[in-house]
Amino acid sequence: MCPKNLNKRALSKRATRKARGFSLLELMLVLAIIATLMAVAAWNFLGQGEKARTKATKQTLFTIQSAMDAYNLEYASFPPDLRTLVTTKFLKDQKLKDGWDQELYYDPRGTSKDRPYKLMSPGEDKTLGSEDDIDVWMINK
Repeated sequence: MCPKNLNKRALSKRATRKARGFSLLELMLVLAIIATLMAVAAWNFLGQGEKARTKATKQTLFTIQSAMDAYNLEYASFPPDLRTLVTTKFLKDQKLKDGWDQELYYDPRGTSKDRPYKLMSPGEDKTLGSEDDIDVWMINK
């Protein structure tokens, strides 16, 4: 064989190998996903799972509260149910569950002018009306 043929063969093997491999972007994405999963697992392993669920629930309640305020500005009333926020432009692709994967409680009839609606999570015990409920109006108090 002549050296020219060897070079062509080596180049074609490299090109084929390169075409079959992963790009740097794909590898970085996989590593980022693995790191995120490991961080979540470590967080749960260290006993911080409940705190993380509580924080996630509070953040979800704040997000929904903001969407409800925007809805109120546009329609001069609060939505009849939370699904209305999802079907309109106010909450796209937002899950309406708390950190314990329970449905949030919403009642459009509020208790006062300062609290025009009820929005809460049943909390860790998954029972409304118990001590661990998370009320959107009481989060910062």
